[in-house]
Amino acid sequence: MTAVTFANAGGLLHGSVSARLWNAVSAFTLCASVQPVRASPPVRWPFPAARRKAFFHSTVPRHSSRRISYRIAVSATGKDRVFRPDTNIFNFDPTTHDALGIQTGRTYHERKRSRPDSGEDAFFVSKVNGDTDAVAFGVADGVGGWASSGVDPADFSHSFCSYMAQAARDWNSEADRLRARALMQMGYDRCIDDKSIYAGGSTANVAVARGDGKVELANLGDSGSILFRLAAVHHYSTSQTHGFNTPYQLSVMPPRMRAQSNIFGGKAIEDLPYDASVTHCTVQHGDVLLLATDGVLDNLFNQDILNLVTSRMMATGAWNTTSNTHIGVSDELDSLTRPGGLSSLISSAPRPSPSPSSSPSPPPDPRTREHTLQALLAAAVARQAKMSSMDLRHDGPFAKESRRYHPWDPWRGGKVDDISVIVAIAVEEGRDEPKDSEI
Repeated sequence: MTAVTFANAGGLLHGSVSARLWNAVSAFTLCASVQPVRASPPVRWPFPAARRKAFFHSTVPRHSSRRISYRIAVSATGKDRVFRPDTNIFNFDPTTHDALGIQTGRTYHERKRSRPDSGEDAFFVSKVNGDTDAVAFGVADGVGGWASSGVDPADFSHSFCSYMAQAARDWNSEADRLRARALMQMGYDRCIDDKSIYAGGSTANVAVARGDGKVELANLGDSGSILFRLAAVHHYSTSQTHGFNTPYQLSVMPPRMRAQSNIFGGKAIEDLPYDASVTHCTVQHGDVLLLATDGVLDNLFNQDILNLVTSRMMATGAWNTTSNTHIGVSDELDSLTRPGGLSSLISSAPRPSPSPSSSPSPPPDPRTREHTLQALLAAAVARQAKMSSMDLRHDGPFAKESRRYHPWDPWRGGKVDDISVIVAIAVEEGRDEPKDSEI
């Protein structure tokens, strides 16, 4: 018997509305018999590293003529910021948004002020050619080493994501012809042409999802993606690195710096979108696709993220247990992922009775619209990654990897870094309607 509950993060959560959301879900406890789930073992490749640039992962699709929509939310925070769910969550609503993550403004300072408060991490979400069934999204992590050369690493990563969002939004062909690696190339080319970006670099993880459930993922560097299906890790990406803490990265290298590198020795790291590994998968109703930067993946193991996602999906009723103790998708998934889908949990949470002298209760906060299931998952993962990054007692993936390369100088605890998480929940449209064979 497993008790699935939520825990509030104390000082890391601020804002009355968001606190009510977390307290409401914290009070909601679901006891269910759940079989322990283990992540799949690492893939061992039988062929040389030179042939690992692209690999294919396929899932047997469900035979359905209905369309898949993607309910997407982002949670991001800088490493030197306090995590606040009321300001660090961004919901993507295709009925009101064409794209998220596009910089606006004519001058450099105006564009910088329009960026989300995510530090050197950046993200984007965009419809493809105005098609509400096709969406492109991704994360980028600015390479912090450029700061020692007087370059703001956030300039490249945020501009890169902004250009990819614009390229997807303005795509002038069929949505199913857009490829994730091609979108990465378009964003990179525009960064090279942008004269305001004279140096910088970033890793990237980009996804292009279609209405038939097919998703293409392109990963360059140590950002990554994980696909969860019914309380199990169905797919996860592997990092691309040149060495310890040296991931593959797209770069804009000034000619003078390249010349100095040739004179004094050393090799500049200038990977290309072609070097990104490409994965194909087919999502099903109720799947959860997560994209994250290394601020998450260096502090949380896949099993940790699986526990976070499963507990929230079970506690909110998005996943449930069937009569034979298997995990299934609830009929409430569609309503939970719509704007304000978690409002019922907030209204049903126990509240203290008002005193006679207290003032009347304020009107409902309009930000309740942002309380969706996908936002809850994104905030839960980002919050836990933030806590683990500052925990000196428990070693995360980065600490264990560090001991492999430097056993004489072990790294203890987490790794403080910027954090960006994108959560996309696959929902089959018209699932509650009868099929043609049932009419």
